Amino acid sequence: MTEQTNHSTVKQTHSSIWRSEHIVKKDFWLIPIYLIASNVIPIILFALVFGISFAFNHNHKILISEESILIIGSVFAEIIILLSFYGMHIRDHLIPIALKRIRTVRKYVFIIVLTYIAILGMISLYDWLIQFLPPSLQYSETQNQQLLEKMFENKLMLPILFIDIVILTPIIEELLFRHLIIHELGKKITYTVATILSVILFAGAHMLSASSPFEMGSYIIIAVGLAFVYIKSGMNLAVSISLHILNNLISFIGIVLTQ
Repeated sequence: MTEQTNHSTVKQTHSSIWRSEHIVKKDFWLIPIYLIASNVIPIILFALVFGISFAFNHNHKILISEESILIIGSVFAEIIILLSFYGMHIRDHLIPIALKRIRTVRKYVFIIVLTYIAILGMISLYDWLIQFLPPSLQYSETQNQQLLEKMFENKLMLPILFIDIVILTPIIEELLFRHLIIHELGKKITYTVATILSVILFAGAHMLSASSPFEMGSYIIIAVGLAFVYIKSGMNLAVSISLHILNNLISFIGIVLTQ
């Protein structure tokens, strides 16, 4: 009887690791893992491709475009990040917890769709207001969007690009900006401050090559929508991932159809 009770207690402890009032510190290893993987993997891949091209191609032309290398490298990096997170929690019943939260997503479908429509409406309004700025601050598309669209030029890469943009990126970014910043860091700095920080960091991460500071606006709107559904669902990461996937899926389809 005692052994059974102890086993039950241990199982409950594992299943509620993120419900503790204490920060799950090991989750923050995701940040250096993300930074290293997302930067080093493409460099390693580029070096391999360049070496192979140099050795077997008499014209010394790279056999695959830089954009394609970045796409493939990004997918490999994201897989490494997710496997790392799984490895950190291999004893914490991560898969059962994830499946349980995924099953509850259907309860929030209406909120997800409504929030997405609100995001589209607010971005449209924001884009309209941009035209009243001085010409030097105006832009037709964000630099991040232009870089993204350039990756769609090679149609053979679309399946890999789909995996990257529609499936893996939403999971990775929600782990970083909603789970780490809001859920975990929020335990120390309050969830309100953590949510604001999450919105700012998410928008800033998409502004690395921006030509106008006002490019941040559309990403702030998206970040607010993602944070809203995350908090509204009781910090169910599967819900914010679902909205993120919906947003990226429709953007993906839009780019494919307009090119």
